[in-house]
Amino acid sequence: MRSALFLGWLVIWAVGCGETSPAPAEAVPAEPVAAAVDQAAVAAKAKILAYSSLTDANCEAFLTEWHAEHNGSRMEVETKYGTMTLELFDDVPLHAANFRYKVERGYYRPSEFVRVVPEFVVQGGNSEDIRAQEMRWLIGKHTLPSEFDDRYRHVRGAVAMGRTYKGNPDKRSAAYDFYIVVGRKVTAVELQQIEREKGFTYTEAQKQRYYAEGGTPHLDNEHTVFGRLVDGWEVLDRLSQVPTDDSDWPLQRLEMRVSAVN
Repeated sequence: MRSALFLGWLVIWAVGCGETSPAPAEAVPAEPVAAAVDQAAVAAKAKILAYSSLTDANCEAFLTEWHAEHNGSRMEVETKYGTMTLELFDDVPLHAANFRYKVERGYYRPSEFVRVVPEFVVQGGNSEDIRAQEMRWLIGKHTLPSEFDDRYRHVRGAVAMGRTYKGNPDKRSAAYDFYIVVGRKVTAVELQQIEREKGFTYTEAQKQRYYAEGGTPHLDNEHTVFGRLVDGWEVLDRLSQVPTDDSDWPLQRLEMRVSAVN
């Protein structure tokens, strides 16, 4: 009896010992997966690298070439109050080319008006938004040689570039910061005083425009005028009346988007 039980136990033990855990599956080397290519990112980088970073030393040559190869004088400025149309003066070549170039690079899409002074100017483009700062770094921080032209004065609707006054004897223009003249009506006495102080003479047509439409004649031959407003006068007036703080900064963001029409 004992031997039979003993044999039975051996059989059970033998069967149990014969069971083994399944062997792990053999590891199959994974095939390398090609990284997905972001074509939009590649194109954006290529576009950035296609242009040199602009400096005071190279901007004149670059913009002269750009002006020769790129046409189009009409720009649209979209705002919350409507759209303004600007005409650039091709015979102010560096400033006209500079503005077209910044529009082509998408710098003003979007940007904002950062200074509003009733009966004076609506000014923008030099936003401190992170995107704007990055774009200025990519395009290049530079200034422009002044291009004063006696035919183009700061009458109402004139488009000109801002500039710094301190340490700028050549009156070089900013490269991003532009303004549109709102202005106020000017008297003959004021114009005569400006003529004496600055040593130039206004044409009769220019005087009549200042008398009838207004402007900011004290800025003549201080800032380069490179264009004019041709449509959207009511938009300019609405922009010029928005509430501002003590530094003329609009209390609400005045976003703009500038694009080329032709």
